[in-house]
Amino acid sequence: MKKGTHEKSISELEGWTWTDPIPSADDSSGTVLRFYRLHRTPIKDLDLGDLRFLIGQNAALEHLVPMALDQLRKNLFVETDYYPGDLLQALFSINDEPSYWTAHPDHRQILIRLYEDNMRQTPTVEMSSGDLKKIEREYEKFKAQLV
Repeated sequence: MKKGTHEKSISELEGWTWTDPIPSADDSSGTVLRFYRLHRTPIKDLDLGDLRFLIGQNAALEHLVPMALDQLRKNLFVETDYYPGDLLQALFSINDEPSYWTAHPDHRQILIRLYEDNMRQTPTVEMSSGDLKKIEREYEKFKAQLV
């Protein structure tokens, strides 16, 4: 990532301008309000939940996926908002067109390697079998779409 990138917001990095009316709690969904707010926040100030949310919205993937991969290197099953591994699952579920993963095979390989290396061991975080199965299914879908 280029020097100074972390100081900028997604809007600044991508030259993106909000063209709809400015959302408020009175007239917008929580998702729209959060999306608007986070686009104006320097990426260094995003927390893990914000990172997961924006990746789930296919926003600024060029900047946010590398940050997410750095977090997964520390803890593959980090819990952001919902359950252990929700950031990992957000990466498996990226559905932009053209595919981020096709354009970034190096990042794809890092994610696959992180997952497979960690799954050879027993996860060190307590996870329900349902959550673990959900992540395994998402991984299988992720790998299948890359063939």
